[in-house]
Amino acid sequence: MPYSNDVYVQAKDKLAERRMSAVRAAEHRREQLYDRAPRLREIDRELAQIGIDTAKAVLKKDDPSFSMRQLAERSLALQSEIDSILDQFGMKSEDLEPKYFCERCQDTGYIEQNNRTVVCDCMKKLMSDIACEKLNANLPLESCTFESFKLDYYSDKPDASGAVPFNRMSNILNYCRNYADTFSMKSRSLLMRGATGLGKTHLSLAIANEVIRKGMSVVYVSAPDILTKLEREHFAHQYTDEENTFRSLMDCDLLIVDDLGTEFVTTFTVSTVYNIFNSRILSGKPIIMSTNLTLNELLSTYSQRFVSRMMGSCDRLEFIGEDIRPRH
Repeated sequence: MPYSNDVYVQAKDKLAERRMSAVRAAEHRREQLYDRAPRLREIDRELAQIGIDTAKAVLKKDDPSFSMRQLAERSLALQSEIDSILDQFGMKSEDLEPKYFCERCQDTGYIEQNNRTVVCDCMKKLMSDIACEKLNANLPLESCTFESFKLDYYSDKPDASGAVPFNRMSNILNYCRNYADTFSMKSRSLLMRGATGLGKTHLSLAIANEVIRKGMSVVYVSAPDILTKLEREHFAHQYTDEENTFRSLMDCDLLIVDDLGTEFVTTFTVSTVYNIFNSRILSGKPIIMSTNLTLNELLSTYSQRFVSRMMGSCDRLEFIGEDIRPRH
């Protein structure tokens, strides 16, 4: 199913802006060259006139072959003269043509493939990015960075298990920094697990910030919000909206699902969680999931198949310490 119409329109507008920008830049380069080599302007005018004369010759009732041959010879001579002038300036004819963002479709959004017109990858990427932006519109990305993550909120004294929260969280912070710095479509998926208020949301958003800066698309959703949205669309028979939402979750380079396990659990939500996770893994696209649930609680809430798949496919980050939110 296609994206919603407003996403499609925004993508087309963006492509039109890119195309016009490339054309204007080419016209500017040509005008600059005209100033340095006025003869080029004259040649362009002559070539334009040859185009008109060629059209007239085709429309004449008499045999146009002689006129056409003369016009073609004149055109070739002028093209040769252009190449000679450009060579004096260390340029080629293609230097005067528009430099499109996407050379495959020349920023139209469509290409010919197997004798049919199909959507270009650049337009698919644009629509995916726009859909991501819509889902991420209200995220506090600016306030959640690695630099603003405070390690001094974590105790340097061992907890009941003997682990030192400050040391554990230092390691997790370093892991997340490295994960964001080296992120690619080959990156492992992550499971962030730990009690409420230990920084899972902050660090996942910090990763999102850095991945977005790399020019890659990220969708960040809370499990309760996205599952409620999908469930409402499904049972209201808004199947196009449901497909668009699900597609946005699948098409982005990185999907982050926060607060897994805080949603209202139904047969629909359990199967949807599995479908989202499994679809991402099968397509080779990373997903970050965070939860407050223990392993036993995950098993009792979701299927063993899902939990087993998640444990086998994700690097696990176990957050420890005391709730840091009252100290912010």
